[in-house]
Amino acid sequence: MTLSLILAAAAAGTAVPASGPLVTLVAGEGASQCLPDRSLCLEVPPTEDGDTTGAVLRVASSGSAPVSLTLPEFAEAQSIELWPRLIRAGGEGGANRYLFGILTGQTSMYSGGGGSASQLHLIELDTAAGTARLGEEALEVPWSGSLLIRACFSEADMKDRLEACHDSYDFGATLVAAPLGKAIFPTLSYRAVATAFPRTSRRSNDNSEGKLKRADLVRARDPACTYDRVLRYNPATSRYDMDQPAPDCSDYTTP
Repeated sequence: MTLSLILAAAAAGTAVPASGPLVTLVAGEGASQCLPDRSLCLEVPPTEDGDTTGAVLRVASSGSAPVSLTLPEFAEAQSIELWPRLIRAGGEGGANRYLFGILTGQTSMYSGGGGSASQLHLIELDTAAGTARLGEEALEVPWSGSLLIRACFSEADMKDRLEACHDSYDFGATLVAAPLGKAIFPTLSYRAVATAFPRTSRRSNDNSEGKLKRADLVRARDPACTYDRVLRYNPATSRYDMDQPAPDCSDYTTP
């Protein structure tokens, strides 16, 4: 019943309770982001010239000296930033264990348009015993996408499309955590929403065929890429498993 309520809250966009395992970080000293009680602060300093190789996580926790931990290399990442939330562990051995998030991004420009996308990576962080250590990556999921693609190349196109001369595609995701159970990390609810404008447009189709109607000039959800999944932590692999495979939504998540 509790998990059903959490999933319902995710679908409705309800905020996560502050007392739950998913915590919103607050501004700390400089560019750091911290737990509300300031017992743990994290920062991912900008990399030089957009080179994400060698990016680090700076960790400052109560009772230990600040450290800089080298982050894993993220393939094709053009930008890296800290996700402004943290997931607490629970159960036996869960004290001082967390999942922090890294958002990796890519952008692409092309004639008459462009796009951007990001992915969320959850990585284990252990701050016990007076030191901080990185663990395994527990999850990677598409997080956001926004694309604008030119669709008019002549006056006839402008007329046929009622002067709506760009197709646009957007993708956004959210995570909600259920209360901690027996697993070291909580069950998560992942919701993805994809929209297209005009409502008939699909990036993988030839949208120049046919004429648009006034009723088409609205932004509408793409049901194929609007979905919910339940993620459960698997201690045998140190990763989250989806309850069923996610659809291929690269039309929205690859710029």
